[in-house]
Amino acid sequence: MNLQSLVVVVLRLMALDFLLRVAVQLTPQMLLYFGLYRRSPIDNAPSVLPWLVLAALVVCAVLLWFLALPMARLVTRGVSHDLSFGTMSLVDCYSIAFMSVGLFYLSSHLPQVLNWTHYLFKAAASKSGDSWKEGMNWYDVSQAFIPFIVGVILFVNGRRWAVALARRQTETGSPAAPISQKHEADT
Repeated sequence: MNLQSLVVVVLRLMALDFLLRVAVQLTPQMLLYFGLYRRSPIDNAPSVLPWLVLAALVVCAVLLWFLALPMARLVTRGVSHDLSFGTMSLVDCYSIAFMSVGLFYLSSHLPQVLNWTHYLFKAAASKSGDSWKEGMNWYDVSQAFIPFIVGVILFVNGRRWAVALARRQTETGSPAAPISQKHEADT
């Protein structure tokens, strides 16, 4: 494992976190804004600006992901690339990172998910039909559930994605540490 590979892992995690925050916090607010004022980006030119900002933020997150290796080369230039993590490979670092971020989202949003689940069940049971949905603030519900679901996905699929990313990174000829034979047998 070398310093450059570790920086790539950290930058890619930052890109995932950035993209998730854009999706969870900004997109529902924009949809709520357009829903309240019944504006369409096509009908009203000034209302196109929020969509452009959202698109630019998503593009920035994607660029951060794909430019992580060149940025890591730039950041680690002139610094010793040798790091000693014992027998940890690139797959191990990606696995720890994905699963840690997933566990962070799971644990930080679990209380909100439990609270909203209880509230939704209670609201559905107290009113007949779908009338309970009318007064619901779905933006607040999505603020709790989307990061929680992403956390579950990251935690469950972290190892598989780590193997795929490490394999792809080593195939492109980057100076990352090779995937150990033990981890190739796992897949």
